[in-house]
Amino acid sequence: MKEGKNKINLIIIAAIIIAIGGIYVWQTNKSQEREKNNQPNVETEKTEKNDSFSYSIINSLVSVSKDEVPFNFTANQLKVSADECGVNNDSSYFEKLISKFDGSSKIVYNFKYKGGSQDDGVFKVTILQNKAGYTSIDQFKKDFDICSAGGEAYPKLVNKDWLLFTSSCGSGFDDGSGRVHGCDEVQKIIEPSLKLN
Repeated sequence: MKEGKNKINLIIIAAIIIAIGGIYVWQTNKSQEREKNNQPNVETEKTEKNDSFSYSIINSLVSVSKDEVPFNFTANQLKVSADECGVNNDSSYFEKLISKFDGSSKIVYNFKYKGGSQDDGVFKVTILQNKAGYTSIDQFKKDFDICSAGGEAYPKLVNKDWLLFTSSCGSGFDDGSGRVHGCDEVQKIIEPSLKLN
């Protein structure tokens, strides 16, 4: 009889220990989940949309700022670039083109790499109203393309309302520091996600 009672007591004690262990594991998992949610996740991708275009960023890697600046392309600058690209239009053509954008603003988005970088870590996207009425990327490139390296405004996307330019990320020269090229890291994230609205 006593043995039977002891067995029951042992079973009850074992059940209590198992229950306590289960509660502990459950609380530990909950606590770890809370911690995980509070930490920035490198792979958390967020899509941002504004009036003119949308893009995706990975929050923990990229910050973004915006500047509005006057339209500052010149007829001479566009003519020199066109000549380099083998497009033969005279100066009066580019003067007429520039006049269409008179009084316009450019909106420049600066996407900056948050970590240590060999370069300034900034990839730029520039938005301009499509006042020339381009209907194709070829038309847009013919007037605004850059055929030299290191430019800040290469034609990328066009629709009836907007023109979108992207910057380059320099020569890729490695300074031996072991740090990444921040601009390249940002470009790999931002450029494939760009869409005009």
